[in-house]
Amino acid sequence: MFVLPIALLVAYSQIVIKWRMLGAEAAEIQNLHLSARMLKYLSDPVIVSAYVAALLASFVWLYVITKLPLVVAFPVYIGVTFALVVIGGWFFLSESITLLRLVSILLILAGIVIGVRS
Repeated sequence: MFVLPIALLVAYSQIVIKWRMLGAEAAEIQNLHLSARMLKYLSDPVIVSAYVAALLASFVWLYVITKLPLVVAFPVYIGVTFALVVIGGWFFLSESITLLRLVSILLILAGIVIGVRS
């Protein structure tokens, strides 16, 4: 599917940024002045890779919206990205997946299937 690479890139960027903000340096960085904090973030190659992934996702999105109707592409992109971030947060960041969150993912994915077929 055309939208999957975009969802993967965006989910990667969100998970990596959260992961870096949980690191040992995070508390030190938060105490810096805003301009020094931004320079510190921009010098972190992992954070830069997350922003490059998000930028690449934007370029892929430009291609996707020329191939798919927006009413199909956008809900699929948002829904799949939401599911990937929840799963990635659980797998890589040890965030909890509650029953309610799991049900919401299943409802979103069911809604995507129904919406794409209509």
